Amino acid sequence: MGAKCCAGGTTDDAKKFYAASEKNDIKSFIRLLSSTQPIAEFEGPKFHRWAEDPKTVGTLAATQLAIMSSSAGNAATKVKDDIRKAGAIPPLVNLLESREKDRRQCAIVALAELTRDSAENSKAAGSAGGIGALMKHKDSPIREARDEIANIVRNIFMEDDDYRDQFVEKGGVSFFIKQLNAAGDSEPEARVDAIHNLTLLMDGAGEINEDIVDQLKKAGIDAKLQGMEDTDHDGLKEAIGELRDMLRGKAHVSKLPGREWKP
Repeated sequence: MGAKCCAGGTTDDAKKFYAASEKNDIKSFIRLLSSTQPIAEFEGPKFHRWAEDPKTVGTLAATQLAIMSSSAGNAATKVKDDIRKAGAIPPLVNLLESREKDRRQCAIVALAELTRDSAENSKAAGSAGGIGALMKHKDSPIREARDEIANIVRNIFMEDDDYRDQFVEKGGVSFFIKQLNAAGDSEPEARVDAIHNLTLLMDGAGEINEDIVDQLKKAGIDAKLQGMEDTDHDGLKEAIGELRDMLRGKAHVSKLPGREWKP
């Protein structure tokens, strides 16, 4: 379902949203991100699988930017670049500081999509203070939200070891371990994601970060991996093997694929 069909209401900003939707006007959507004017309540199924439905034009604009990125198909790279160049990422990071839950959650959704497979967008999110803003939500009660946050910060620190250091200083290792623990009873893909994130966290500048290795060992990571070994999922087996090799100093990786966002 597209956000452009659901603004509702007759406020000035709702009218501006409708006008922007007619042209897919990225700059107008960005200008509307700060809007707190209310929209009509959504009817039918939830707008997103875990995030709250937008309650204001600003949140709806953030959701529209996510939808544009996720539905662009082969043109996704250009669309994401256009959104970044138009200045969307700093105000989306700012929405993470909002007191309103729907604004925070839809900002996470948008940043997850915009930073996926986009080095430049990930760098922009880091420059805008994304690591600190995202880590304020690391204890979200919603597992899917924590998973998206983990993916965004991973995308950011993959581009610059300074961001990796920021992440670790703000409790990143324990956050990723919590992600792995929470994924223990989930679908195998969630466990693969959590293990890949730990693998990538250790692999800074092509070298294994021994301080992070020590933290993981002290946290009993090997026992956690042993508890996941009884599986027929080839991807999970491979991920466990890669992480164990790195913990033993036998290998490192430079990049692993992220997972696709599902609206």
